Amino acid sequence: MKRLGKMALAVCLCILFLAGCGEARVPDVVEAPTVAVSREGEIRVWQVGDFDKSYYNVAELNNMASEEAKDYNATLGREAVAVEKTEALEGSGKVVVSYRFDGWESCGAFCESSIFYGTMKEAVQNGFYSNDAVKELVMKNVKDGTAYDGEISQETDSCLIVTDMKANIYCPGKVTYISEGAVVNADGSVSSFEAEGPVYILLK
Repeated sequence: MKRLGKMALAVCLCILFLAGCGEARVPDVVEAPTVAVSREGEIRVWQVGDFDKSYYNVAELNNMASEEAKDYNATLGREAVAVEKTEALEGSGKVVVSYRFDGWESCGAFCESSIFYGTMKEAVQNGFYSNDAVKELVMKNVKDGTAYDGEISQETDSCLIVTDMKANIYCPGKVTYISEGAVVNADGSVSSFEAEGPVYILLK
């Protein structure tokens, strides 16, 4: 999060991360940290920060965010990230900057956070899952709270989201199991705010 911290410091903002996903619909107005993952792997991230001083400028913040995105894209030689919108939330003293990323790799690198979306095989290949490393991981059924009684890596027809971002996470499929500390919200998104470590979300 160092890159985002530099921008926040420059405009005296305290930035939070937001996330959203495809099947559970992201609200038209995002007021809390939110990340959205599409079925194709595109990721949208909403940042929310304090914006309660008269000298704060939305256009200036948007320009700064756009410049950071432009510099990052230049290093990769492609448009990996784009600033979709920057807006102040009327009456709340908050501002929201929304980004669109072409995949979890770009999102994680730009935000300097950990995030993954893909198949179990891809999770193992990219170091986001191994049975030995997560023996203490408790996955609970979102319907009845029962613990998962098998090895998650055997879920060949499932996908996995792993992230340490503190946000409401909107997912591109049916959420079946979540790790300890994660909570399913009323709108179908998964909250990671109370989790102590990375959140694991198993999808069908």
